[in-house]
Amino acid sequence: MARNCYCKAKTVAKVVLREVLEGSSRVAVTVATEQDGLALILEPKGYGVYGVDGDCAPVLLEVCCGKLRLVVWADINDENPTHIIPLDGAKLSSRKVQPE
Repeated sequence: MARNCYCKAKTVAKVVLREVLEGSSRVAVTVATEQDGLALILEPKGYGVYGVDGDCAPVLLEVCCGKLRLVVWADINDENPTHIIPLDGAKLSSRKVQPE
């Protein structure tokens, strides 16, 4: 799957995230985001994808066949996405009513 990593209009956010398991360590992360008409692109600084020099978005939020999904390239040495996660089950309308 070929990737085009030029981003015309990026929004850059610098955030501090707390370690999920330890809770005390904090890591500053710079993330560029772009909406290109096909996807919301998430590009953390220092991360990339196979075949592209420099930063390139390893995470996309997109619609495919009418369904929202998250596409992740978690291995910079593999040109194909490592995870494609359909989000149908996360829709509010999918919630099952719990008996009280």
